[in-house]
Amino acid sequence: MSDSMPPGFSMPLGASLYPPPPYEFRRADQAWIQYEADTEAIKQMLPPGVEPDSDPAVCEAWVCWYPWSTLGPYHEAYIMVRVVVNGVRYWYQPVIFTDSEVPLAAGREVWGFAKKLAVMSWDWGGASRGGTRNEQLLFTVERPAGQRIMTFTMAPEAPFPPAERENLPVLSFRHIPPSEEGAAPAASELVSLEVKGRRPTARRSFGPGAARFPSMHGAPSIRGMCSPRPRYSAPTGQPPTSACPWARSSRITSRSGHQHVV
Repeated sequence: MSDSMPPGFSMPLGASLYPPPPYEFRRADQAWIQYEADTEAIKQMLPPGVEPDSDPAVCEAWVCWYPWSTLGPYHEAYIMVRVVVNGVRYWYQPVIFTDSEVPLAAGREVWGFAKKLAVMSWDWGGASRGGTRNEQLLFTVERPAGQRIMTFTMAPEAPFPPAERENLPVLSFRHIPPSEEGAAPAASELVSLEVKGRRPTARRSFGPGAARFPSMHGAPSIRGMCSPRPRYSAPTGQPPTSACPWARSSRITSRSGHQHVV
């Protein structure tokens, strides 16, 4: 019996689902909307030692379409919370959704991104539903198929000033439960990720937008200024998960944006 590991980076042995980082992304489209949420509700979604950096907590809802990446083409939708750990501020991602098993596995296993599978659509003007292409982005998330848990809309109107959004490292919580009852977790650690790479022709704009969470009883829409569309190549990826239970306490206070990256 050989003691050497079969070639490859990830499971299954000898036939890896995904390669080692760095991962490259091209022609990416992303849109986001920033809002405030109830701090006590947000705290229930954070691991020990991680706290919102303000009261009310500052959050962002992101939607993404990656037509080309090392992990294949896929959609993402996720929530980010601005937090502080030992005096250092981050964007923490408590929930993420994707529609591909490869980024789901890589995100969870390598960085601890809390990803789940969902059905998603990135569409301008509802063209895929028989409408005509126009200026408004429509992004939907369903889990399971047919059960809408998020609707994101926005219409870009003007260039987005980079200073309008604070770029901070992204923080995740990599937690792997133990294989035996009563044992310590196989892993339980905070992971900081700072995406670095070429951002040659990022086109950013902002305009009116809204995020709705219709699967949550009594949850209002989050409305404000959004921005979409960046183009970039980066060495690492990101993730997606579930509906945000704190949305019923949210109110929009900032802008939303869109960026497209080549």
